[in-house]
Amino acid sequence: MIEFQPITHEQIELLKEIVNSNHQFNTLSEGHPELTDKEILKMYESSENQGTVMNLIMDGDRPVGVIDYLMENPSDKMPWLGLLMIHRDFQGQGYAVKALKEYEYLMQDQGKKRVRLGVIKGNDRALNFWTNRGFTFYEEKQGDKWTVLCFEKTL
Repeated sequence: MIEFQPITHEQIELLKEIVNSNHQFNTLSEGHPELTDKEILKMYESSENQGTVMNLIMDGDRPVGVIDYLMENPSDKMPWLGLLMIHRDFQGQGYAVKALKEYEYLMQDQGKKRVRLGVIKGNDRALNFWTNRGFTFYEEKQGDKWTVLCFEKTL
């Protein structure tokens, strides 16, 4: 059974381990395969400062991934899934699908009818994952560091 557990400051090393197990994503998003302690701390603090919810994805007492989401984006008043990342050692075992279902149930319980997310252009693996789960493209946006493909799903 998958559960979400809020990440505390004391668990930043777990966050770092999960994030740094995903070299391909880090290279695409940050330009290098492993994030430094400073970059991980900035990720954590940025999440806190923006009001996003950052959780470990737990399978019993084992952390298998991280999920980060915003209940309501101020710009469009929609819930946004910012990050769903599974530790490399646990990929291909269905954890991402289970975590997505848990997230969708959580959003439905909060009365949300749709959810949104962005995929960095060129992240074909993520693009395939999201489109295979019912997310549809609606807009391309140019950010500071990369182009983002925006997707939405009706729950």
